[in-house]
Amino acid sequence: MDDLKEILDKSIKGIKGYFKAELKLATLTFVLLCIGFYIIGIDYWGIKALGIAIVDIIPIVGSGIIMIPWALIHFLMGNTTIAWQIGLVYIVITVIRQIAEPFVTGREIGVRPLYTFIVTAVCMLIFGPLGALVGAAAAIVIKAVYEVKMIRESDLNE
Repeated sequence: MDDLKEILDKSIKGIKGYFKAELKLATLTFVLLCIGFYIIGIDYWGIKALGIAIVDIIPIVGSGIIMIPWALIHFLMGNTTIAWQIGLVYIVITVIRQIAEPFVTGREIGVRPLYTFIVTAVCMLIFGPLGALVGAAAAIVIKAVYEVKMIRESDLNE
């Protein structure tokens, strides 16, 4: 029973770390959006960047739920330059976030970035887009079980 409690405690700590990582990634998205929107001359760039960064916290959906339709609407209205610029900003923030996410999340939950990436990728293959959220939780639980198992084995060997 102590093992289960310890696994649960470590998992809760890891989940808190996951949310901390998501906040850091949303902040990164906000900064990148501010820079991109300012450069391309979007009105109220800071407010729009903040709104999109808040939506970006939502797993799976992310900033694409706003930026893709926004770019498409501009494109259909004949504003092709702004549509391509919004699309480019979206691609840049998505690529940078995808690169940063395993490192930031791994550091916050205490799992190596490569392991976080592998578990998340496998979970995305199994569960689809929901696997991004399931992957982080799975990595946290696997790490907690492993740590408790290693502690118990070292106690038995002494």
